[in-house]
Amino acid sequence: MASAAFLIYSGIMPLIKTFISIICGYILARMGLFPPAAAQGASQVTMNVSLPALIFANIVPAFTPSNVGAIGPLFLIAFFYQAFGFLAGFIIREFCYVPRNFWQGIIVLTGMSNWGNLPNAVVISVTQQAPFDPSVDEALGVSYVSIFIVCYHITFWMLGAAHSLSWDYRPGVPQGEATERRLQWHEKPIGALVARYILHREYPPSPVEAPEKDEEAWVEKEKGKDVVGSVEPSVTELDVQVLNADLPETDPDVQLARRTSRLSTATPSAPNTRLPPSASTSALPPVPPPTRAPSIRSAADAQSLAQGSDTDTLHPASFKHRVIRVFRPLAALITPVTITLAISLPIALVQPLKALFVDVSDIGGPSWKGPDGRPPLAFLIDTAQFMGNIAVPLALVLLGASFARLQTPRPLSRLPLMAMFLTTITKMAILPIVGVFLVQAMTNAGLIDKSAKAERFVAMFLSGTPTAVK
Repeated sequence: MASAAFLIYSGIMPLIKTFISIICGYILARMGLFPPAAAQGASQVTMNVSLPALIFANIVPAFTPSNVGAIGPLFLIAFFYQAFGFLAGFIIREFCYVPRNFWQGIIVLTGMSNWGNLPNAVVISVTQQAPFDPSVDEALGVSYVSIFIVCYHITFWMLGAAHSLSWDYRPGVPQGEATERRLQWHEKPIGALVARYILHREYPPSPVEAPEKDEEAWVEKEKGKDVVGSVEPSVTELDVQVLNADLPETDPDVQLARRTSRLSTATPSAPNTRLPPSASTSALPPVPPPTRAPSIRSAADAQSLAQGSDTDTLHPASFKHRVIRVFRPLAALITPVTITLAISLPIALVQPLKALFVDVSDIGGPSWKGPDGRPPLAFLIDTAQFMGNIAVPLALVLLGASFARLQTPRPLSRLPLMAMFLTTITKMAILPIVGVFLVQAMTNAGLIDKSAKAERFVAMFLSGTPTAVK
């Protein structure tokens, strides 16, 4: 039996290259050699080119009819991890201080985990060591991680996790410094329901701050600009009206002078110019009289109008828009990773197709050879492997660059420290413990094969990954 020191050494050594890659990205970003624009371009190359190539190069040789049954349990485990995270984030939001414009953000943050390049880097490094079989388990590990990636895309895009982030910016949700106000328990969603339906208490609404500061800031900002021009005519007009008010109205000359003064002082406002409350309403242009609707002379005309409105409702263009709206969430599944998975799995499971890419003669498949003695399409696997090799190191460099660009607000008391602490504990301690027990229970129940070391390792390891970064 191996000693504890050997096990620790075997676990740390494969991760050294991972940390070195992250440190390189951090240093490059701090030196200004890896700016955000370059990082964004590198991220697009990783997600749209190298990662799909890596998945294709590993799924085709690794998946067989004997181990394809792992897809179902892995999907179940992945969705359980996400549901557990969403529930934990909801509870943390209710009991801890979270800025008002991050209520939905903390739920998504706790529920969505990094199941992309970072797990691939660790899985590839660890499966090259004992007790794994490097010739089989490395490719299987990458294939199993791709199942979690598909689950991520389904939840984040198709099921609306990404769209729910916009709830924090709806009209009426405070922004800026107003979001840092500490809310009482009965002002939270669950607390409000408890107070109303269980405790039967009615709390007065929280006072809303008047926008006096914004008005004063706006006036100060606009001094000397067009707003001065909009104020001066209004004041002049008011003075003329006051002076004319002392004159008798019966004199026709006075009436003519009054009309002339009003027309001369009512200057048109510039577009998008905000008028102060002191501006007189007489400076506004006259409102045109309402147009008269066409008269309906008979019941037949009324019926034809109604039929015309129904025709507009059932217009083919509107029907097309409805169909697009219904099926729009499905378009979120069309990503390079999911397309690669949809292509790779049939090739891996159909022996005649798989024989075009890899040698399957040892498992009873056909033996098709090209002039070089290899399968005819083996060059596609080689190309995918060549392009996929840059996915993991480049992703780690990107991660290090992201760490270098982190900014900490001052003072630290402005941060939701308790919510951050509980979120970290949930994702990095509680959920991994739950994941280990869940995988062991599924193994004892026969849903996961005890000899499937790569599957069990991936299922446990992906329960403890950090939050996804977009």
